[in-house]
Amino acid sequence: MTTCGQPSRKPQRAKAREDEKLSVVIVDRSALLGMTIGAAVMFGFGIVWLLIGLLRGRGAPAWLRLLLLFLGAVLGTALVNLNLRVAHLPHETASISPQQAATDREIARHFYLIFGAELAAIFLAVVVLKLLRYPDYIFAGIAFIVGAHFIPLASLFKAPVYYTTGTIGCLIGLAGFLIPAPELRQKIVGLSFGLLLWATSAWIIWLGLSATPI
Repeated sequence: MTTCGQPSRKPQRAKAREDEKLSVVIVDRSALLGMTIGAAVMFGFGIVWLLIGLLRGRGAPAWLRLLLLFLGAVLGTALVNLNLRVAHLPHETASISPQQAATDREIARHFYLIFGAELAAIFLAVVVLKLLRYPDYIFAGIAFIVGAHFIPLASLFKAPVYYTTGTIGCLIGLAGFLIPAPELRQKIVGLSFGLLLWATSAWIIWLGLSATPI
């Protein structure tokens, strides 16, 4: 019972609970799952590129190895945290409309086309550079191609960050062709591209963590 002139707080509390429920429902679990997978893939390939950079030529200094190990541990922990949050989100109960299903199929088709074109371009670059007797430029060529493939993915997945990743990736590949020393070229390209993929992964993880309840 409330006194005159003092409205009950029950409606306000009920509204707050409804707002909280709505904030959880707004989170698209499937989209966040896709972000998690994308961040994990870039994290993994970032490790590969970084290892290429670390193992080529002279051994990397101890401080650099420790720094990369620390960054990898932090990024990996954040990725696991995002995965756990997404796993605890409620599953969508509404059925997918035919229009949404058709859109998803079209997105998947375009993705596989882009991925296939990327693999074909890498294969062609490897063959051509070997025929021209420039095998030391293969990593630079692959970096350019991988960077370029992010640009169409940006519009496909509505992820503007991929425009930045693609542009910087292409620049790293082009810069690699300008470095005369083979070992230095592979080291710079490997470390630079690996850090670029990790930075992109970190940005996606941050967006995912910001969109999921703790």
